[in-house]
Amino acid sequence: MKRKLNSILLGTVAIAMGFLMLKSTLYFAASRIYHADECQSVFVARILALGQAQEYFTSISLFLMPLVWLAREAVQSAELFASARLVALLIFWLNLLLLALATGEKLASWRGLFAFVGAATLSPLWDYGFEIRHDNLLLTGLLFIWCLMRLRPPGIAAYAILGGLMVALLFTAFKSFVYTIPLALAFLVFPPHGVAVARWKLGLAWAIGAFAMFLTIRLAYGAGGVWDVYLSGFQMVSEASGGLGRFPPWKTLGRLLTQTPLLLALVFGAVVAVGSELGRRGRAALGWSGLLPETVFFLIALAALLVNPAPHPYNLVNLVPFAYLLAFRYGISVLAEVWAQPVFRPVILTLLVFAHFVPFYMATRRHLDWPNHRQENLMRVAEQLTDPVKDPVYDGIGMVPTRRSIHFHWFLHSLNINNFRKSGDLRVRDMLAENPAAVIIQSYRTDWLPEEDHEFIRQRYVPLADDFWVLGQMLPAGGGEFEIHHPGRYHLAPKEVSNLAGTYESSLKALLESRKQPVAEPKVEPEFVATLNGLPLTNRTVELPVGTYRLETAADCSPTVVWAGPKLKQAPRVSESDRRRLFVNWY
Repeated sequence: MKRKLNSILLGTVAIAMGFLMLKSTLYFAASRIYHADECQSVFVARILALGQAQEYFTSISLFLMPLVWLAREAVQSAELFASARLVALLIFWLNLLLLALATGEKLASWRGLFAFVGAATLSPLWDYGFEIRHDNLLLTGLLFIWCLMRLRPPGIAAYAILGGLMVALLFTAFKSFVYTIPLALAFLVFPPHGVAVARWKLGLAWAIGAFAMFLTIRLAYGAGGVWDVYLSGFQMVSEASGGLGRFPPWKTLGRLLTQTPLLLALVFGAVVAVGSELGRRGRAALGWSGLLPETVFFLIALAALLVNPAPHPYNLVNLVPFAYLLAFRYGISVLAEVWAQPVFRPVILTLLVFAHFVPFYMATRRHLDWPNHRQENLMRVAEQLTDPVKDPVYDGIGMVPTRRSIHFHWFLHSLNINNFRKSGDLRVRDMLAENPAAVIIQSYRTDWLPEEDHEFIRQRYVPLADDFWVLGQMLPAGGGEFEIHHPGRYHLAPKEVSNLAGTYESSLKALLESRKQPVAEPKVEPEFVATLNGLPLTNRTVELPVGTYRLETAADCSPTVVWAGPKLKQAPRVSESDRRRLFVNWY
């Protein structure tokens, strides 16, 4: 009876915590701000889905394959991003499950539940674990390898799978070799205890698995017509990575001091314990029975971060889980000894609450301040203002994957930005002149462009907001000549009713003012008497082909020419926002 009651209690607690965490992760996956790298992944998936790999630069990863299927029939960008985040969320939960299993605990036990809760409350995984990026699928492969080879003595089949997974991870993220090669050497040179098969047979099985996976991927890429695209993208990224400016990892690692202090303390204790064991026992301590394997795995992941020329915080996704494996195995052994003494139990619970769960809550709570509402709104407005075939959208990121970009080199990245800054073939102003975008979405990435590009944009585009510009021009009082560089529908009207940035109050400000003051009389739209190329303008929204025009109005009227898109009467109002907050790397 006691055993049954314990099982019921365990199941109830597990279901309640699982429901709470599932609900939280669903909310964050759906509403948290998108990273620029996520947009790049979705845009490339769309390129592959439409068979446009020869038209735009692509860096093909196996991670994109499920996204290609989603992107093929996508009509709206916001819905495509939401679907891609759902795929990433499934990978996130799979990683949590594999991480809990990798501790060696049975999930249907209190210790297994403790292992899962600990894994599910690692703040860096909530920062980046359900983002649309290949790092998370890389983590899946590494955890699967560890579960396959560490939890029980592996056989020939396990080594064949190990070889296949290593190759698959190379096509998922090339940097995976930093993790997989040391692991493969460790398992081949020092097979785990209980393996009775000769090393040469294990090595042969590993080689066969690796070759079979390479052949499968090669044939699949060849059948899809993207093998040459993969090679060119790989070469371009490799060359660009060689000239990438380095920065130290201390800022990234410093986040762990506030996000996972208990984890750091346990890792430090575990490393000291392993070092002491090696000093005391020497070669006798070298084996798979203690904490040494987890320590080596953690040090490999740490070294991978340290040698990374651009150790952005999302790289913690491939470090913190392996720190957790080491910390959990060390901490659970210490806890088993200390918990037996009731006097220490309040101290242990206090440490868990204030050194793990409270930092986790504080680190995760901040995501509520960074929603993706602005990004999704701009996606929808850009789609309203453009035709999917005729009207390109440019942002250097790939935020609107349902629309074409302006050039083969469509994205701006730290890997290639120097090519746009130097005087050479890659100049955004030339790209826009040859293939004008109807909409330009500005962010910190476009801020990297030289001033000549920004001046070109100011001459041919007008802002609906700081981060959202459309084709158009503001003319002087009385009118003047203007040039149309991209054919389509334009709205000709006085500046006061153009919906350009600064021509109206925000809806929130207007609402607050209306509550303070009596309701004012509705504003009467100013009369607009104008001629276009000498003919009376009878309709403010007109279809204009490429060419030069002259718009004349009353002397006290400052007219505007603003892109209206294929269906709208005029460009809609877009609330004001700082372009530097549209995408944020460090927060």
